[in-house]
This record gives sequence, C-alpha cells and structure tokens, in this order.
Amino acid sequence: MIMIHIEYPEENIICYHGPINIDLVSFASNYIKKYIVADASVVGKIYKVFIELAQNVSYYSARQYSKLRAFGSGIGWLRVDEKEDHFAISTGNVIQKEHGPILEKHCTEINSLCEDELRELKRVTRSQAGIRDIGAHIGLIQMGLITGNPLNLNIESQSENHSFFTITTKVNKRLNKEI
Repeated sequence: MIMIHIEYPEENIICYHGPINIDLVSFASNYIKKYIVADASVVGKIYKVFIELAQNVSYYSARQYSKLRAFGSGIGWLRVDEKEDHFAISTGNVIQKEHGPILEKHCTEINSLCEDELRELKRVTRSQAGIRDIGAHIGLIQMGLITGNPLNLNIESQSENHSFFTITTKVNKRLNKEI
C-alpha cells in the first residue's frame, strides 16, 4: 500500500481532484453551506460560485470519466480557501485548445464591465444562442455579477490539442453596502 501525505494550508476549506459529477457537486456545496462560518449572504455567494465553477468542470472538461452520465463527469480539481478578507474559489481542468482564446476573451470582457453592463451582456447573450452554446459564458457572466470581483484565469498549453484551464474568483468577507 502506498501512503500519500500532502500538507494543506490551514486556510483550505475544501480541495478535490477527480471526476466531478452532480453527486459530488451536491455533497460539496452542502458541505460549504454547513461549515463555512461567515455572513449568510457571503456563504450564499460562495455556494453559487462554487456550483457554477464545479458544473463548468463537470460539463466542459475535455477529460470525461464516463460518457454514460447525462450531466457529465468531467475530470478536474476544485478548491475553496479562506483568506484574511475573502474566500477564493478555484477550479482547473483540461480544455480543447481552441476554447482557450474564447475563454480569455469572455473573461477579459466580463472583467471590464460594471454591474449594469454585465446584466445587459447576460440578457443579450441569452437571447442570441442556444443553451449549449452559451452555458459556460452565461455562467462566467453570472460569477462576475455575484462576486463583483475579477475572474482570474490561466491557460497553459499541454499538447497540440489540449490546454489546462484554471479560474479563480473571490468572494469578499465584507459586503460593500452603500449608506
């Protein structure tokens, strides 16, 4: 038997690598709701962003554990970390190389827009395409709306056909409430 010991920082709330399917997303999101100690609206934002990112891995990872599941079982990783002033939610997975520039374009656009502009982009995007065509794009827009923070991505080439995509966003612990 091989024993693997990995040190995880104290700030790590959840970390997983492997097939991500609806069952895992359900379990992990319930864990998040139960064990993160923060304002209820902050926990709600973490929950929503976590589900969105996990579903993106499940549906769009180029590496699928099983083609038999209707909702996908994409292989990748996910993690939630608690920092001093925010929670960081991250995922990573293999993508088709041609999807990299599209994801970069979407994230750059989302990061450049204010809340009202993001709402309009979401409305226009929904009206222009079929659900499968826009699923990940709408989800990225939604994460920008939920968090009010930039989407940080990294894309590294792995082969002629594939790249590794990581995305991180943060949910602030303090809510920006105007008086």
